[in-house]
Amino acid sequence: MNKEVTSKSDRIPEALRTYAAERVGALERFGEAFPKADIVLDSQNGSTSCEVVLHRHRGEPFVARETRHEPRLAVDGAVQKLERQIVKFHETHGHRGRRREA
Repeated sequence: MNKEVTSKSDRIPEALRTYAAERVGALERFGEAFPKADIVLDSQNGSTSCEVVLHRHRGEPFVARETRHEPRLAVDGAVQKLERQIVKFHETHGHRGRRREA
């Protein structure tokens, strides 16, 4: 996965950028290889926002946004939202989901 981490402000530390890239890279454990991930970090008024866009080979990308006062919690919240989206997508579009309905 090609991970591109950008920030809208200069106050984002390098440690947070690497943390976000590692957490988003771990999403490949759900069995789908994502060709590209865009991670946008922003810090305003004492809170940090994280927006993650996971591009897929085909179809609409997965998008999640989270804003928290703690920077790592913003990243973790966005990753948790993406996990729910991926699991829900696999349940409705995967073979297992079709077998359960029958």
